[in-house]
Amino acid sequence: MPKNEGSQGKSGPADPQENAWNSQGLQRREFVKKALIAGGVLGAAGMLGGAFGVAGALADSSGGGAKTDGPSVNWEGWEDPQLNVQDGWNNWTRILNPGNLPIYHDNFGRIKKVKPKSHYVMVVDLRKCVGCQSCAVACKSENNVPVGRYRTFVDVSETGATISDPGGTLITRSGNLENKLKMLNVPKLCNHCDNPPCVVVCPVKATFKRVDGYVLVDPRLCIGCGACINACPYDARFINPVSQTADKCTFCVERVDGKLLPSCVTSCVGRARVFGDLNDPNSDVAKLLAANSFQVRKPGLGTVPQVFYIGSEATLSVNDNPEAQTIWYTYAMNTNSTAYQRMVGAVALEVGRVVRSGS
Repeated sequence: MPKNEGSQGKSGPADPQENAWNSQGLQRREFVKKALIAGGVLGAAGMLGGAFGVAGALADSSGGGAKTDGPSVNWEGWEDPQLNVQDGWNNWTRILNPGNLPIYHDNFGRIKKVKPKSHYVMVVDLRKCVGCQSCAVACKSENNVPVGRYRTFVDVSETGATISDPGGTLITRSGNLENKLKMLNVPKLCNHCDNPPCVVVCPVKATFKRVDGYVLVDPRLCIGCGACINACPYDARFINPVSQTADKCTFCVERVDGKLLPSCVTSCVGRARVFGDLNDPNSDVAKLLAANSFQVRKPGLGTVPQVFYIGSEATLSVNDNPEAQTIWYTYAMNTNSTAYQRMVGAVALEVGRVVRSGS
């Protein structure tokens, strides 16, 4: 179990009381949920987060839904008996914090004061991203992200126009044209902010920041209230319709802790995504940020994002460029989004199946 913020971690076998703690997870979660319902907190969260499917996530877990507390967690199997095996995703303690590193729920400035050995970040070279969405596909495969939900995707847009030009290189029957279009491919994911508002608002401390930079969610504690989803200014979180808990990019923490790279990094055909330890001056991320000017998304909010973008003159502005035309790919978009509904009909997601309505 992750230590409280500022505590000293230790490696080795799990605490003997771990199994007892896990067995109490469901009881604790149900107790907190009922207490918050009595206080009206979840009712407010349901109204504020309806667009994110929070209301469905607050359904009574005493029914036949998937359990997500302690030993009952089975991320790979979900409700498929053929996959209901000990696949390694049952022990969330070893997945979220195998080294028992210190974790923080507020006052994140303390992290730099303890001088952590590592601080993991991602650098995205926009000159190399071709918008192929292979990162989105790899992420869904690695993390078994449910249909209609994405932890990462590439936002593809274009600006400019094809204009009439007597000297243009595009020859048509109606005259010559010149292509003045510019495309911008921006991979988007959780920014693992150094000052994450999503962590501060969690009423049960289910989401936390690890001392080495990760922002993670413990599904054994999450009650699905949606407070963190509303607090995230990057739309990087969602309610997982299977586990009914908050979900997001984890930088593939289980891979990195096992000395591997995140799945989206290894699958990037243009090598646009680079991941590493910023505290290591010899790492690729440290060298890239030292040699290039960089941007982050919505810098004025004070969240201090740790996903950096290099190689583009375009500004990653707070508001969408009104002149930009977004190019939607149905295989890389939220199926509950307005754009998807306009293209292929309204979609309602339920655990285990997709119901499509409309024409």
